[in-house]
Amino acid sequence: MNSAKDATSISNIQATLKNLSNVNKVRAQLKEKQLRISPILTALSMIDADYQKRGTLTEPQYYEYTNNLENLASGTDPVKKWLSEQANWKANVTKTPSLAPYEFSPNWKNNKYGYAVYGANGYKESGHYLNLVNKNHCIMGMAHMIPNGKGYVDVFNAADTGTASSLKVSEYKKLITEWLHK
Repeated sequence: MNSAKDATSISNIQATLKNLSNVNKVRAQLKEKQLRISPILTALSMIDADYQKRGTLTEPQYYEYTNNLENLASGTDPVKKWLSEQANWKANVTKTPSLAPYEFSPNWKNNKYGYAVYGANGYKESGHYLNLVNKNHCIMGMAHMIPNGKGYVDVFNAADTGTASSLKVSEYKKLITEWLHK
């Protein structure tokens, strides 16, 4: 913990703060509710980010937490990268107009929705964008990791349950700032 090459390092936690705000800026522009910070999803995101040290960008398969939807990104500005899939979603809706109602509210019972999320069967991948704007989500956690072989790695986890111990982004930032100045 707190190693320079660990998602729990001070510099990586600080880097995450901007991304947390950017998620809520995007959601505000789309008239979606602001997400709160979940300590559990934050810890899960840190584990996911550290998992990427293996050299591949992939979802870890070793934990049993299943109430979350996850986004991974390498490079810089993960929120912008995930938001860029909005164009793919629009192309998918043009191809299959019946998908339109599911932009902000998923329908996993619809096979074509699943194809659009994962970019299968002729659809363009748009799942990261859909996770970002999902109106059912109420909490999130994020983590940042310094460059590995693929550049920076960022992880976003969001869920629609578990608000009991959650914090507003501003409250979380204040706690982190106070911690940094001790």
